[in-house]
Amino acid sequence: MGWLDFDAAAADRVATLLRALQEPATLDVLGLGSVRDAFSQMLHPGTSYVHTKLRYFMFLPWIFQRLEGDRVAPGDYFRRLRDHEAQLIDCLRHLGPGQGVIGYYAGRNLKRMPSYIYWGALWDWGVRRRAGDLGEYAQQAAALGRRRAARDDDGNVTDPLESMWAPLPYPPEDFLRADIDFEMRSEEAAALVDNLRRRHPETMLASLCAEPSIAAGCKYPWDVPDTTALSGVVLKVLFHARCFSELTAGPQFAYNILVARQARRELHWDTVRLEERQLGRLQDWVTLVESRREALESWAENLSGFWDILHPYGIRHSTQTFITRIVRSAVANPQGFENDSTVHEQIRLREIQMKGRRARLAHRGALENWSGLPSGGQFEYRWSVAKPYLAEIATALQPGP
Repeated sequence: MGWLDFDAAAADRVATLLRALQEPATLDVLGLGSVRDAFSQMLHPGTSYVHTKLRYFMFLPWIFQRLEGDRVAPGDYFRRLRDHEAQLIDCLRHLGPGQGVIGYYAGRNLKRMPSYIYWGALWDWGVRRRAGDLGEYAQQAAALGRRRAARDDDGNVTDPLESMWAPLPYPPEDFLRADIDFEMRSEEAAALVDNLRRRHPETMLASLCAEPSIAAGCKYPWDVPDTTALSGVVLKVLFHARCFSELTAGPQFAYNILVARQARRELHWDTVRLEERQLGRLQDWVTLVESRREALESWAENLSGFWDILHPYGIRHSTQTFITRIVRSAVANPQGFENDSTVHEQIRLREIQMKGRRARLAHRGALENWSGLPSGGQFEYRWSVAKPYLAEIATALQPGP
């Protein structure tokens, strides 16, 4: 990949892509992504694999508020915003590559600036108080900068205005003029946590902010050792998310095995090692299911509570049908997933339903375009993003010496 050295913008695009592929089954070959994303939002709102550091939740509102104060006209807004974000990149570049600096290589030529990447998350964390996209805000920013609350003759506010932005600590005096780092200050972390709790109180991420250090070392969110900080609502969501994650991992490994076998049979590719690795993962999954058989069997037999939680997310009926069938097959006979023709047919038909002529198990052309890489695994619901965030908060809020 030496070509990246010659194309800074491409380097940033690839870095963003690699971050986005951190979640197992991002490619979603079996159409499970809608459920995965729903639980990710319920547990860890305002997180994404294209996000890097928590302090961007401070940097960007500071920039937006500065532009509001300058009353930048709508026609000039995005140019000025890009100028400010390019300055931010320059002020962070001293940290070096691989440190979470969005646009480290491309600078002002970056296609997707941090403002675009974090815009939705600013809403989820309660930092942005008004709905709407960035383009709509650009049209209103100058007017927002001119607005003043109505006051009586004594100077008391009689008609307070709702600000676009939640109250935040002031930026450093030399913001955008000197080097800056990603280390959250205690007052910044406290403000961010307070806003998240107001916006999403019944979520795992908001709950763990009370004791963020307990997340360290936990591979999955259900591995957190002390659940007393979690409400009954969060524990219920976490229970369903865990069962779904555990029982749907096996079908994804089975899919990889089927594709490997078909590529060897039809295209004469050497996929023996790939198949062996996936068989090993499948066997580990069988051990997991057997160790939790009682809980998983009870869950799979009665999925009404599971679908009730997911009702607001509009999961398709075809997806519900496939998940119901495959999880019941998984808990009934996990050992049979390697060679069970009924399970294999369920997986094949699901891929055809999802991808049509791009289904590898049904169309030779699609199989020929396969990269040879496996996909899938247990869902962790953006925990690998939430956990570093919690670590940053724990560091910022720990008492001084």
